[in-house]
Amino acid sequence: MAYSGGTIVNPTIPYNCPIPGGLPNGKMIIVQGTCHHHHNNFAINLCVSPQISPLPDTALHFNVRFNENAIIRNSQQYNAWGQEERGGGMPLRKGTPFEIIILADPHHYKISINGRHYTNFRHRIPKESVQYLIISGDVNISYIKFEGGAVSHHHHHSPYGNVTMTTSPAPPAYAGAQPIYNPPVPFTTNIPGGIYPGRMLYVSGIPNPNVSRFTVNLMCGPSEQGDIGLHFDVRFNYGGAYNQTIRTHKVGSTWGTEEKHQNFFPFVPNANFDMIILIEQASIKIAVNNQHFCEFNHRIQPLNRIDYLNVNGDVRLTSVKIQ
Repeated sequence: MAYSGGTIVNPTIPYNCPIPGGLPNGKMIIVQGTCHHHHNNFAINLCVSPQISPLPDTALHFNVRFNENAIIRNSQQYNAWGQEERGGGMPLRKGTPFEIIILADPHHYKISINGRHYTNFRHRIPKESVQYLIISGDVNISYIKFEGGAVSHHHHHSPYGNVTMTTSPAPPAYAGAQPIYNPPVPFTTNIPGGIYPGRMLYVSGIPNPNVSRFTVNLMCGPSEQGDIGLHFDVRFNYGGAYNQTIRTHKVGSTWGTEEKHQNFFPFVPNANFDMIILIEQASIKIAVNNQHFCEFNHRIQPLNRIDYLNVNGDVRLTSVKIQ
């Protein structure tokens, strides 16, 4: 599966998330889900800001209305709706899974349903201003995926696809939360809903000039005394280890096998680092400064037990983002 900003699995509706890297030409938003028999309508919205109600300026409002047997396309600016477009019939069926793909083109959005082109919707609001996907109404979404699209030049390229690095922050994928800038260390924050495949955590910081070690933990609950799904320990000069990273886990008071293999040591005292932690089906992938660094197979299941991020030790955090 290609990760261009991750896959969001079984989100709670209404749902909003930033569109990683925005909407360059060729960017695709793929939404899979099912409408049940008691469901009557739902909407997929491309918006300039994240509030769900009332909707902000909306470049595309794709509104499925079973009770009218129609799919309405429209835009909204300054709280005023534009001209509705309704043609094309109703290819969706209640109780049958669907896949809707929205492709960003220079002049319009191309929309396909279940593998067949459905309609085009001409841009009324510049697609460059679209930052958020908002899904609302009566629908079960199994996943949302972002794919394709060249990354604009002011975004860093990540080894895990076209994701925006923390040096040009995009807000996290859950409503009401912001990137956290310059939090004090030790630092612990909740990961809403826990970790799941496609989730990304971004940690940027600067090791202290006289650093001995610092640690990034993915924990089950808010305490380091509890189970730890990933203990990523960066040792500059600690316990006889020099410029090494130790990866392990902990259940109860028992630590697991340590993994130490590394091709390089990416951390430098007093120099900024950007770390991406990507959750995949079988493992956790970690990149530092846009280079893949290591992979750590999951040792604790179910994954969503792991619901806290903790950073401690000789480091100054500049930003933390959960996407």
